[in-house]
Amino acid sequence: MKKLKNFYTDIYSFFILKKNFDKNKAERIFSLLRVDTTFKTTSSNRMFDINQKLKKYIKKFFSRKIVICDLGVSSGQTTLELHNDLNNIKIKKIYGFDKNLYIKIYRFKKLIFLFSSNNKLLMVEYKKYCIRYRYFFLFKKIENFLLYLLKLNDIKCEKSNVLTPSLKKLDKCKFIEQNIFNIEKKYYNLFDVVRVSNLLNYSYFSESNLITAISNINKISKEKCIILVNRTTNKRKNLASFFIKKNGKFELLKDVNGGSEIKDLILSSK
Repeated sequence: MKKLKNFYTDIYSFFILKKNFDKNKAERIFSLLRVDTTFKTTSSNRMFDINQKLKKYIKKFFSRKIVICDLGVSSGQTTLELHNDLNNIKIKKIYGFDKNLYIKIYRFKKLIFLFSSNNKLLMVEYKKYCIRYRYFFLFKKIENFLLYLLKLNDIKCEKSNVLTPSLKKLDKCKFIEQNIFNIEKKYYNLFDVVRVSNLLNYSYFSESNLITAISNINKISKEKCIILVNRTTNKRKNLASFFIKKNGKFELLKDVNGGSEIKDLILSSK
């Protein structure tokens, strides 16, 4: 339980005050914040090696300014690192997509409730004990009623985002709430490069969901788009596959450390 000490102070300082930014505190906060079936995390510099390989492919295939989509950005820390790693690359814009980038915090006595921007309950804390999404079989049944009670008691919410504060300095990066399973049509055929890291794997989603996500990646990708799909192991080893979109289908460019576990699904997608 030591891991949860001072959680109240940490989350208030990081989400609300944006002061005294501490990577270790941030990493603990995001490891506790469970969104659907995936975790948010801010582990730093874990994708440097594949970002360098991505940089080589971009130099090989593009001489013009490019538009990049980073899917599943969590806190945006890895998007910031991607931006920095792609130095000397002509970038028009980097879009960071994630299902939940903004949160609402309600405090009622010793209880803290974290809701997504669309009023989905993400996490509950009581006396520094944290109840995550996986245990919400009870809370999910009453989340609408819970919101009603909070408002009835005139409990005001504090709105914030879950993005690393230093991202504000990057005018080339734009962060938008988008669900990979339901991406708005205005983003179709927009991107020259798509990176999907630590999001699409069998431990998070069913095969049918993965197929839907791959189809949406195809829709937002331009012809000759470079696609990177990666999962980082607990030992910070990146299992990655690079693809290029040709004639509406994905072709494999290179596997790193054996490649992505969903590589076959991507190659067989229509």
